[in-house]
Amino acid sequence: MDLQDADDLIIRRMPAGQEKFVVIGDLEGWGYANSDIRAYLGALSILQDYYPERLGKLFIVHAPYIFMAVWKIVYPFIDDNTKKKIVFVENKKLKSTLLQDIDESQIPEIYGGKLPLAPIQDS
Repeated sequence: MDLQDADDLIIRRMPAGQEKFVVIGDLEGWGYANSDIRAYLGALSILQDYYPERLGKLFIVHAPYIFMAVWKIVYPFIDDNTKKKIVFVENKKLKSTLLQDIDESQIPEIYGGKLPLAPIQDS
């Protein structure tokens, strides 16, 4: 499943009247082999060009040092409105930061919430 298919699936599953979604991007285990800058720019283009107002917030958790180096290259290509929606979360403040924007019932258990994780599948 590519990024656009995943976005389409998320939008189809949104309740009627809900316009935005929140993403928790867990980068634990992310390394140099994952550093495909063209893919990141493509993903940003999809979000910014096709779903400019759908992203409510993107929480990035467990970001390793190498990711931050790549982030400095990608950051200038991000639209200013999108930049405001990206939050890097400190490990020590993970649950408290997520609780500022997400109800505890909707935070995955692995981040201290009450929502069991389930794989995304086409329906």
